[in-house]
Amino acid sequence: MRTTPNPAAESVLVVDDEPTLRTLLSFVVQRAGAHPVLAPDAATARKLATEQSFACALIDKNMPGESGLEFLKWLRSAQPGCNALIVTAYGNVDSAVEALRLGAFDYLLKPFEVDALEHRLKLALQQYQMRQERERMQAMLVQSDRLASLGLLAAGVVHEVNTPLAYILSNLDWLDEELPALRQTLRGGAPAAGGETGSLAQRLEMVESTLRDIREGAERVRDIARDVKAFARDSDDASMLVDLREVLDAALKMALVHIRYRARVVRDYQEVPLVMANEPRLAQVFLNLVVNAAQAIPEDGSSHQISVRLWTGAKGEACAEVEDTGTGISAENMARLFEPFFTTKPRGEGTGLGLFICKSIIESFDGTITASSRPGQGTTFRISLPPHVRSANTTDALAPMSIVAS
Repeated sequence: MRTTPNPAAESVLVVDDEPTLRTLLSFVVQRAGAHPVLAPDAATARKLATEQSFACALIDKNMPGESGLEFLKWLRSAQPGCNALIVTAYGNVDSAVEALRLGAFDYLLKPFEVDALEHRLKLALQQYQMRQERERMQAMLVQSDRLASLGLLAAGVVHEVNTPLAYILSNLDWLDEELPALRQTLRGGAPAAGGETGSLAQRLEMVESTLRDIREGAERVRDIARDVKAFARDSDDASMLVDLREVLDAALKMALVHIRYRARVVRDYQEVPLVMANEPRLAQVFLNLVVNAAQAIPEDGSSHQISVRLWTGAKGEACAEVEDTGTGISAENMARLFEPFFTTKPRGEGTGLGLFICKSIIESFDGTITASSRPGQGTTFRISLPPHVRSANTTDALAPMSIVAS
């Protein structure tokens, strides 16, 4: 369930059916430096929790209607980041264990000392603040890695744009000379029968062909700009239906300058479900994997290959794989592959954050990423993402395909 951020970042939901206790708990929340939001029952609390986000919640265990533990279970699903403290006058070991199993941050018995409750609430608020700060820093790392990848690919993108652009300009130069000559021919009157007519028709056909070539070149530039924009734009946490084939193809285009002189690319795309994810972040993951694969391949003149595959797993999950025939990774380095700041690249050529960020992004979409390698033979990265159930208005299933590109 998606909730809108509350302007007061540290709001605390107070759920208790006794007005006197709600007032006391509200006082404790204010002493802890937070803003209390009061609810007399679980139904009201649910409504409030769908309208705003809470740092913490103080929940009475025994209430008429829905119990505090039942509400806690719902709240942990609706707002996983909210630290919930269960407060009860009817506590026992079993209920305490159950509350903690359901994800409660703490469990307190009534009557309680105000200072003790305030202290434990402050601990819950501090943990929430640290978690928010960690998520903010992680988002900054993701953006930093994206910008670093763009810097790495800048030369390749410029080359990809310059090639069709030069072709467009040369064709425009030819048209600039040919059109005035055609105009002069037409002003000279109707051409004589025979060769003159044929010559004029051929020249007009060449003009039409040149215009088609110019359009194709302009569309190529447009496609490159679209791929760069999709990768570089600021990414919020919004998820959308994503076609992994499109994301993989965009990553391969962006990484073409690194791949072209090292390996050929083999695409093997089987039918795969759409996934609910953030497209720029997934593009960042696949771009990192493809560039890493290219950099692992030595420029030794041998015939190397980068294979990218898509298929549907046994449980309906969307699976993707990037495999190279490069130098491989040693067993001792495999154990640390996804650690932050760990890299096997020479100093100045890698931050050691790429694979760590890839893992963080994939796990944020409830997916998994694994790696296997054989030194001297190559490395394979596999990604699995849960499928999104298609609705009636979604695109048709992808037709199985197998493409070889060099």
